[in-house]
Amino acid sequence: MRRAALSVLWVVGVIALVGSVWSQDAELTSAEQAYRNGNYAHAAELYQTILNRGLASGEIYYNLGNCYYKLGRNGQAILNYERAQRLLGSDPALDVNLRLANLKVPDRIEPLPKFFLWRLLDNIGGLLTANGWAALLIASEWTLLVSLAGLIYIRSPGHRRLLTGLFLIAACALVFTGGFHLLQKSHQNTPQGVVLTEKTEVRSAPEIGSTELFALHEGAKFTILRQVSGWVEVHLADGKQGWMPQAAFEKI
Repeated sequence: MRRAALSVLWVVGVIALVGSVWSQDAELTSAEQAYRNGNYAHAAELYQTILNRGLASGEIYYNLGNCYYKLGRNGQAILNYERAQRLLGSDPALDVNLRLANLKVPDRIEPLPKFFLWRLLDNIGGLLTANGWAALLIASEWTLLVSLAGLIYIRSPGHRRLLTGLFLIAACALVFTGGFHLLQKSHQNTPQGVVLTEKTEVRSAPEIGSTELFALHEGAKFTILRQVSGWVEVHLADGKQGWMPQAAFEKI
């Protein structure tokens, strides 16, 4: 009896899984068709429905960003492009669209100059996502272990020279990929936000009556330092800092 009940539950689970996948595929097809027909608002609704069910992917965020870009909602477009970039890493089409969307942001936030070595590391790290570097890290670990095992058990001089070279390459790759994995993980875990209101004032303290330091407009991106009762302290790439109402933005 118990085995029969488990079998029934297994069958029900498989049917539910297949139904969920079919439903997602149908919604994706409908969203793509709506986008091709120029019905960008309906396409955005369908993509958002899929995301609300926890089925996030870089491609869906990218498509949603395209819908919002077509609708003229630049803040939402940039927000979803940024989310897509965290999952997809460097992608030519995505990078171009994000750059075009950023050109529409009135605020010209020029990043503070970085030492060329840090810029180089950021550029190399950005070639892959944290998950991409993690996959290379695991491959390096396995190569290191296999070559080490070969050095322990194989006595042929020719094979040992080959394994020694492989071991050294794997060890270097392990350090290299591990470092970039941590770098990208650090960037990914840094809380950032995008302004979604047309304009918001950034103030000297987390209260309405405090001094207005500067204003940010829809689409501006910033780093979140801390949150205090409906306000967040933000830091811009150009070094500016202040407090903004939490209702004015959304986290990436």
